[in-house]
Amino acid sequence: MTMRAGLWTGLPDPERAEHRYQVVASVADVDALIAALARPECNDGSLEHFDRDTDADGECDHNVVLAVRGRWGYLNFVDEGFSGWPKGDPEAPCVNEAYTDFPPGVGLPLEVFRRVLLEFMVTARRPRTVEWYMETELFHRWRAQRLGIAD
Repeated sequence: MTMRAGLWTGLPDPERAEHRYQVVASVADVDALIAALARPECNDGSLEHFDRDTDADGECDHNVVLAVRGRWGYLNFVDEGFSGWPKGDPEAPCVNEAYTDFPPGVGLPLEVFRRVLLEFMVTARRPRTVEWYMETELFHRWRAQRLGIAD
């Protein structure tokens, strides 16, 4: 099964930002994707799985955003039935950058992140390798904490 990864590099400087695509169709491609995401100049990436449905306009029915920061891999998975993040390591810090945002505790150790990406490549479905937080369970509470707003 084949995916297409789109990587944003050169951010946060919008004048230097480039969005490039690469095919992800093998274990070696997943490893190359993780290495590319780990480069300091790479902000984040997206995955589009070619074995999933498209809408009437030919757009994919899902959105997967990826990032690697240090020893953690982050992802956000959205499709028509789900929007959220994996239940990661509680030690994983939040990613709060101009163009990339992930709540604390959703980062996965890189070996688990790799397994999640490999499972998605094979199944074209939200991976079951990990448990998931729905956006409503986590995001609004995290935003409220950051802004000092009581729940």
